[in-house]
Amino acid sequence: MGAFAALGIPSFIIVFANLHFDPVLLAFIFGLGIVGGAFLISWGAEAAQVDISASFAIAILALIAILPEYAVEAVLAWDAGQSYLEASAAGQVFGAGSAVTDEMERVAANVTGANRLLIGLGWSAVILIFWLKRRSSLDIKGTMGLEIIMLVIATLVTFLIFFMQQVHVVVAVALIALYLVYLWISSTKEAEEPELMGPSLAIGEQSKLVRRLMVLSLFIYSAIVIIVAAHPFVEALVESGLELGIDEFILIQWIAPLASESPEIIIAVLFSLRANAVAGLTTLISAEVNQLTLLVGSMVGVFSLSAGEILNFPLNHMQSVEFLLTAAVSALGVMFLIHRVINWKAGLILLVLFIAHLPFTDSSERLYFTYIYLAIGAVYGLFFLYQWKSGNLSTENDPD
Repeated sequence: MGAFAALGIPSFIIVFANLHFDPVLLAFIFGLGIVGGAFLISWGAEAAQVDISASFAIAILALIAILPEYAVEAVLAWDAGQSYLEASAAGQVFGAGSAVTDEMERVAANVTGANRLLIGLGWSAVILIFWLKRRSSLDIKGTMGLEIIMLVIATLVTFLIFFMQQVHVVVAVALIALYLVYLWISSTKEAEEPELMGPSLAIGEQSKLVRRLMVLSLFIYSAIVIIVAAHPFVEALVESGLELGIDEFILIQWIAPLASESPEIIIAVLFSLRANAVAGLTTLISAEVNQLTLLVGSMVGVFSLSAGEILNFPLNHMQSVEFLLTAAVSALGVMFLIHRVINWKAGLILLVLFIAHLPFTDSSERLYFTYIYLAIGAVYGLFFLYQWKSGNLSTENDPD
């Protein structure tokens, strides 16, 4: 814990001493600080399962583990609000489907990239690691019922955002409310004895007072590190892209989420390695629910706060397609989850499609991948429905 806490110290020194270095080096230093902070709060959230229900603890773990993602997204949304004010003052008017500023495009790039990263890289890693260890399908029957229902609703709303070509304020409020309902339902479940190991076990074994003080201290310290590092991290990424000739959109959509969400994916992988793949997948699904509801809703709130008035978040064609592709990826993931027995082929499909679509950034190319995701999901769904109606649905007869 001390080693990961120390990763944030260089960020403090650079920011408060107003030091200047190469943007690539700064992005690396601030990224390390964010990763270190995310690990600390993840361990704290795991240890908190001793005091609260496992379902609620996993929901909180997923929320806290992507705090770095929220920090980065908040910075992007705030900058987008400022750019909106400047553009409006210059006589430009923004509406659904219209041209938007570069800063506004970054917001959609980050939130859509983060969601696809969780499914394409995170889910597939958990599924494939479990199969490699056990040589059997991952059985999730009797678990994740609440998470799957919430994910279905959030996915449908994401499709709606594409057709509206904006994230409406009413939609944003509804998404935030949906996540609060999810948290409330999770909190009503009974607490269970968690399976802790490593730093989280060391915290969980302490007396109640010491344990809670340690968890609270980890949360506070990590939150401060992440808040201090988030804004300069985004600025360093953009400057690094200019210096290295890397497309800014790629940096914001993939590099930033990879840095901010890597601890969460690693935690899920660790769950799988210690034969608790269901907990690992549940954490990632809860995080997906979190990001499709609270993260999308809050970006509208920060954007409006920065602009000084209540505003819908307008999307141009490219941004709308990014949300459509994200909804399609989520829909395919849902289809795999509904069967409740997930074969290695499902994990491989998610991983291969995720890697395959990365080089194609044009909107028309992204639409082709959207159709591929939807087609595979439709075929899988029809096969699942056929087996269900014929009474042949079982663990041994896996539609994968």
